[in-house]
Amino acid sequence: MASPPLHERLVFDVAEGQVLDANRRYVLMRADVLMGMFAFLTEPASREALAALARSVRTHGANSVSAYENTTGASSLQLFDVVAQGASSLGWGVWEFEPGADVCRLVVRNSPFAAARATMSGPACAPIVGMMQAVCAHVWKRGCTATELECCACAAGAHAPGQGLCRFEASAT
Repeated sequence: MASPPLHERLVFDVAEGQVLDANRRYVLMRADVLMGMFAFLTEPASREALAALARSVRTHGANSVSAYENTTGASSLQLFDVVAQGASSLGWGVWEFEPGADVCRLVVRNSPFAAARATMSGPACAPIVGMMQAVCAHVWKRGCTATELECCACAAGAHAPGQGLCRFEASAT
């Protein structure tokens, strides 16, 4: 039996001041507050902080990926759909994976990270990179690298920030 979507499983425990999916705690925060932090850092520090955020999402997102697999009973390939649905539930945009044996591509429409990017230059969607690494490494049962190939926040004049497409690629290592 399929598990309900993530947004239906979230428990808003206002007495304890927490939002939970089982034992996994979530924090609701405006995207501009999170991404605005990078405007207060110098460019080298901003890039380092984004990389650290990607590593943190990769590390801790792996726990969510395992939980999604356990609660939904999804096969490896179905897990990409479960993660994409979870991303939409959490407001991380609309994800479309193109999984392969050693390479996976991801297109994200309406990334909150790109939409809220302050004065940074370069790609803004480090959390998505980290989650992509978590799901690909889990499915492939080996390490992988992921990169943001195209960030709509960087497309001058093409779209309002965040409204275009961001493209990612992961490769097994």
